Amino acid sequence: MTSRRSLARAGLIVTGAFLAARVLGWVRLLVISTTFGAGPELDAFFAAFRIPDLIFQLVAAGALGTALIPVLAGLFERGEMSRGWRVTSTVANLMLVALGLLAVVVFVFAPWIIPAVTPGFGQAQLELTVQLSRIMLLSPILLALGSVANSVLNARHHFLAPALAPIAYNLAIIAAAFVLTPFFGIVGLAIGVVAGSALHLTVQLPALRRYGFRYTPSVDLRDAAARQTLLLMAPRAVGLGVGQLSLVIMTSLASLLAVGSISAYTIAFTVLQIPIGVIGVPLGIVALPAMSTELARGSVRGYTNLLVKSLRLILFVMLPATAFGIVLRRQIITLLFDYGRFDEYAVGLTADALFFFLLGLASESLIVILARAFYAGRDTLTPVVAAVVAVVVNVAIGVATVGTLGLPGLALGLAVGSWLEAGILVVILWRRVPGFDVRALADAGLRSGLCAIVAGLTVLGVSRGVEAALGVDLGKPAIAVQVVVAGAAGAVVFLGLARLLRIPELPTILGLMRDALRRGAT
Repeated sequence: MTSRRSLARAGLIVTGAFLAARVLGWVRLLVISTTFGAGPELDAFFAAFRIPDLIFQLVAAGALGTALIPVLAGLFERGEMSRGWRVTSTVANLMLVALGLLAVVVFVFAPWIIPAVTPGFGQAQLELTVQLSRIMLLSPILLALGSVANSVLNARHHFLAPALAPIAYNLAIIAAAFVLTPFFGIVGLAIGVVAGSALHLTVQLPALRRYGFRYTPSVDLRDAAARQTLLLMAPRAVGLGVGQLSLVIMTSLASLLAVGSISAYTIAFTVLQIPIGVIGVPLGIVALPAMSTELARGSVRGYTNLLVKSLRLILFVMLPATAFGIVLRRQIITLLFDYGRFDEYAVGLTADALFFFLLGLASESLIVILARAFYAGRDTLTPVVAAVVAVVVNVAIGVATVGTLGLPGLALGLAVGSWLEAGILVVILWRRVPGFDVRALADAGLRSGLCAIVAGLTVLGVSRGVEAALGVDLGKPAIAVQVVVAGAAGAVVFLGLARLLRIPELPTILGLMRDALRRGAT
């Protein structure tokens, strides 16, 4: 069975790097938003991301990791290193051909594609969006190569270099915002995205060389492992493409709302991704190769134990994070983004969207682990079916509520769809996997949820008390005090209740922290 201590060490490395990446991601957004504000230029920039992102999600993105990692993990476990390199080269070469063709098509037809994505834009804003999209078409090609490197290294249980890649990506865009935008305007950011994508690949190359990776410019579809990888990628690519298509539709709807709506939606969604990226994604990255290895060894019990523990930990952390975030959402947006040209109106618009996004924080985090539970067993179809159902619900709710709720209606659709997706995956695992203890999972959700509600009410009471003591018109230092004091009070209440109810995740987390500290001291 995979060592808990080694899993904790890997999780610590990935979590630390992802935390740094998320901090830099916030710095990136802060620099961009304060420079351009939630206005037409920034709306155009975020809208321009949609088509390159759609291309990346269709061909590479998570499809590579979720399909390639289980196959490579099995080959490496059996000592078939050379075959693993051939399979990787085959997948990379086919992927580059597909990406190149799609990029050419989009480059040529962008003047017709972009107006369909942003029907609310005027002519000048459309022309700018087309220009930015064309520049950023290089980005998915470079990021896809970085995803190949990421998959190979994760399959070898090497997590540091892949976790550093997003840091390099963010640093390049931040540098572009300072160095290039004074000369090129918003176009400088698009150039920075391409440079960041190149760095995303470059920082992983030394680690690949250390493991002896050998690239071959050929396609070998006679290899059963290569064919299996491509078959596993196909449904996952469809699922990611459908998910990205939902974002395209949300962008289209947001373009019909007030100026700045696309920027507010994107920033609120990015804030939602911070806890997911710091906790959920690193845990999923570490868990996937671990679960894949357990299944390759024939240890269903080890696979199930890792899965259930991961899901319970996610609920224990994300439910209080949801409660705290909902109560303090406006203060958080104010502290993070209320600078420069990002004014009070933009803060309110973003905070309103964040409220509804946060309703899906726990479910989005659960999906990260649940989907990988299927990928570890080389089943990429089931999560895709669940994702497609969720996207249909997401879009339907967004279309139905955008006229009455506005931007928050688009965020509400995502939250409802993600809970439905998580529920579908849990039910299927419960019926399919022996030993998958859904009652223990429900018990963890109920007890952690109860503690989170009480702690959230505590945060609300304390924050209002601080506001009454310091005055209603708080400056940023006072708001920071309000967030720290209210958050600390809520955390004390949550942890105290967790201990009182004997929730096992509390000692588990404390044990992992002790393991990490002991290892750091040696």
